[in-house]
Amino acid sequence: MPTKSFLIQKFAKLQFGNLHLIGYSVAGEETVVQVPEMNVCFDIGRCPFFALTSDYICISHGHMDHLAGLPYYLSQRAFQGMKAGTVFVPREILHDVDTMLKCWRNVERQGTPYNLIGMSPDELYEVRKDFGIRALATHHGGPSLGYALISIREKLKPEFAGKSSQELAALRRQGVQIQYRIEVPMVTYLGDTSLGTVFDHPDVQNAEILVTELTFFDPSHQTRAKAGKHLHVEHFLKVFPKLKNPNIVIAHVSRRIGMRKAKAILRKRIGPEAMSRITFLMDFEGASDAGEVETAGPESRAD
Repeated sequence: MPTKSFLIQKFAKLQFGNLHLIGYSVAGEETVVQVPEMNVCFDIGRCPFFALTSDYICISHGHMDHLAGLPYYLSQRAFQGMKAGTVFVPREILHDVDTMLKCWRNVERQGTPYNLIGMSPDELYEVRKDFGIRALATHHGGPSLGYALISIREKLKPEFAGKSSQELAALRRQGVQIQYRIEVPMVTYLGDTSLGTVFDHPDVQNAEILVTELTFFDPSHQTRAKAGKHLHVEHFLKVFPKLKNPNIVIAHVSRRIGMRKAKAILRKRIGPEAMSRITFLMDFEGASDAGEVETAGPESRAD
């Protein structure tokens, strides 16, 4: 009976309303999480094929399991005739990442285009009038950021409700501000982080979808969590009461624990009702092989 090669990699496909998460995240191996409807990929891992379709890449920090595929992403997009990718990185590593990409240009003997943007905590990059990406300070080894995908909306101020369109237009011509701005966090991604003030940020607590690491579950692994600046389940239990998110996605689980056991430990601690808000990215119940997911990528172009 034929068996699948151990080299076949599966990527999760999760749906939350009108949004999907496609990705893979195992501690120390690879992390890449795409929100295709918002044209964004959080981290790039080893650049699976589907990630090429995202114009915006949000790099959380400089560790290889989150960053390694970046030169390939940019080179392959150029090869496929796609526009240059825009890459956000912590401002402190901007120069080093730029140097790395320029080295790859020299190695490949081609001028691979890219847009590299350094981000600082709480900085908002407005992709469009109605959509922005905000950087959040996280707590990992070296410079690290999380990112929130923000829906930007304009609402009519209550005092102008009931006025006709002609009256509102006249007020605008007079320079009156008749609208106020609302920023709604749709998806927030924390990358790698330990316990800290990032969990007090409104974009973390109120996002429709929160993607957070939770690396360790075994009681004996708290020292490992501290050394690596990762979350242990005991840390997560401290911040969970603050989280108002209808959907929480757990990523970056260590291979030191099985998925079934990790879920059982968390369910026992928070109860089945609270557990209904939580999805483990790498649970793989109903997941698709990489080959199925990767049909979302661009069509291959002949040499």
